[in-house]
Amino acid sequence: KYLVVGYSSKNTLCVVAEGTGGLGEAKEAGLFPNDKARYALLRAAHKVEMARTVKFAFVDWTPTGVKPLRRGLLSTHKGQVQALFQPYHVWLQCSHEKELDPKTISAKIGFSSGTANYTMSAEEKKNRTEHKTVKVVKSDKKTNTFQVNTTGITKTRKLKLERGGDDILQAVKSVRSDLDPLQWLLVTYKDHNTLQLEAKDEGDVQEMCDKLTDDQVYYGFFRVEENFDDKVKNTVKFGFVTLICDNLSPIFKGKLSTHRGFVTGLFEPFHEEFKISAKSDISEEIIRGTIRKTMFTDNTILQKSALPSSKPIGTQKKLTEKKGGSIKPAVPIKAGRTGKVKFTDAAEFKGMMTAIRSDTDPTTWLAVKYIKKGVMETMGSGEGGWKELSSMLDAKANYIQFGLLRVVDQIDNSATVKFVYFKIQPVGVSPMLKGFCNTQ
Repeated sequence: KYLVVGYSSKNTLCVVAEGTGGLGEAKEAGLFPNDKARYALLRAAHKVEMARTVKFAFVDWTPTGVKPLRRGLLSTHKGQVQALFQPYHVWLQCSHEKELDPKTISAKIGFSSGTANYTMSAEEKKNRTEHKTVKVVKSDKKTNTFQVNTTGITKTRKLKLERGGDDILQAVKSVRSDLDPLQWLLVTYKDHNTLQLEAKDEGDVQEMCDKLTDDQVYYGFFRVEENFDDKVKNTVKFGFVTLICDNLSPIFKGKLSTHRGFVTGLFEPFHEEFKISAKSDISEEIIRGTIRKTMFTDNTILQKSALPSSKPIGTQKKLTEKKGGSIKPAVPIKAGRTGKVKFTDAAEFKGMMTAIRSDTDPTTWLAVKYIKKGVMETMGSGEGGWKELSSMLDAKANYIQFGLLRVVDQIDNSATVKFVYFKIQPVGVSPMLKGFCNTQ
């Protein structure tokens, strides 16, 4: 249930341990020392309604005891290390033993899968440990010192915002507002401990990309609008860019890693994050392409046909099949090899799909079922959200069910529409039907 990897030399990874006892066993065995970096892959069972699913968590353990020079070198390894462990469902950056908590990991898995309870009591909000708290202390020079106190970090890291940070915070607020024309902003370091507002503008996000240089650290925040399809237009997406150029000293890079939590907190929440090391790594085309993949707008449904797109949904190119594992990329339908899926009532399905995607229709869900090879049938649709949709799904059925749920995500003054896709495969479904469905 766990695999822990460490360094046998400065640039060489090795397997430290593996076991079946989970995170608790790994901690008791002392596999996460206070002065050495570790990477771990954890396997956890996660229950969604009546179905048990397997989830994987990647843990990046870089404790505060790691020296700044070493920390800077480790930051150059991150991309390669993450690629070794992919695919996984959640990623955790931990620096203190208290953060290596099975309950915390379970909660993050729940949030990533949309099954966690987002409702907190007033006391829970006050004592919530996974969020950073920011304390503003005014000095005689009218400069605010932002002291970041994060549970589990033994040292307090201090950052100053030029002119008290009012210009940065106001710019962030303006980018978020639908009533303000500001589209993006850039923040840089005035010195090693002071952030300043470098630029902001009402132009497109490419202008922000053009302002970047390869000799500085930049934090960028922007908004773009995308159309989900011809029924759902102008959904607002927020993005965060971190540019840390390669020619910075390892010591300064190590120091930057201690600033990350505070800096990210200035701009959260956002939909997409871009970590780059060169100006050439980012452009408006790259940004919009990434956002479209997240929105699934690469394969818009029902533009010319009553049937769903036959292309695979999601970002399956990033997923590689692991022998013995349970995460597999979707398989595209190709005419002549697996055949096309047909609906017994195609016109009804087309109407249901059109309704759920329309901003003027109250429909919030639909459900269909796969009843035999190449044949699907509608189950129903409605306005009652998840509660009503879940009542339509049958865990004891002998057919496979699919659902689409429409939800509204409110970020500050902007409301965006999100669609959640469900596949329910009861244990009573025959292996042959599962096989037919999986190939289509």
